[in-house]
Amino acid sequence: MTRIEKMRKDGYPKIIKGNGGYRAYLKDMQPLGGGDYMAIYRYPGGLCCHSLEEIQKCFEIIEQ
Repeated sequence: MTRIEKMRKDGYPKIIKGNGGYRAYLKDMQPLGGGDYMAIYRYPGGLCCHSLEEIQKCFEIIEQ
């Protein structure tokens, strides 16, 4: 299983809409301490990290 597949299984969406209405695509994983991680999404202007909780509260999910 790839990192992206694991992240999708954990609930991270493939495409989100946020940060000014821009679409962002799931690209990679940012490891945190204790085995936790955040998702790295690619926006038109660059990369940004988001937690699953932040995505569920603040972003529109375009494609799960």
